[in-house]
Parts: sequence; C-alpha cells; structure tokens
Amino acid sequence: MNIENPMVLNNWHDKATEPETKKDFFGDEVTSADNYVIDSGEMILQDNLKRYLKEQLGFRFHSAQ
Repeated sequence: MNIENPMVLNNWHDKATEPETKKDFFGDEVTSADNYVIDSGEMILQDNLKRYLKEQLGFRFHSAQ
C-alpha cells in the first residue's frame, strides 16, 4: 500500500515560513533591488511613479517645447 502525503501532492507551501512578498500601490512585487518612494505610507515603485502622480494626485506633465 502506497499512501501519498496530500501536502506534497498539492504542492503545498507553509505560508508561515515563506517571506511575505511586498507589493506597491498598484500591486506590483517590490524586491530588494527595486527603487521606490513612499507617499502617506503607500509604497510606489519608481517605474510606477508617473502613473501614480497622474492617476492619484492629478499631476499633468508638459513639455517646454
């Protein structure tokens, strides 16, 4: 008789021992290599900063040309 552990069969992971993945305002994963800013406690990746400024704070960007 061969009994399989259901945790192994279902690719189960112990959430208590896995590190929590940090997410920015838009839900993108933040790694230790990423640059980010914090606004009122919200983490925003530098790549998402222009989008955040436009959508959340109403910034408008213009060119001097």
